[in-house]
Amino acid sequence: MDAFWFWLLILLLLFAVAAAPWGYTRDRWPYRYGGGYRYYPSAAAAFAVLLILLLFWLGLIAIVWPWTAPPTTSPAAPVVVE
Repeated sequence: MDAFWFWLLILLLLFAVAAAPWGYTRDRWPYRYGGGYRYYPSAAAAFAVLLILLLFWLGLIAIVWPWTAPPTTSPAAPVVVE
């Protein structure tokens, strides 16, 4: 499963760069509308990459957090003096 997420991340990064409005895409949909519409495909792929990275790091933090807590020690047994 980790290889799937890695390659999905790489493909989305490539798509984000390839979907940017280059010179040869001006007459194609959605680039011909002008304005911000032409950046939507690239922005969507970049947002998906950021979401995958964010979830990855949050998952790592959730896994590591319990192991970084200071150890809890039980109180010492009471000493009985006779």
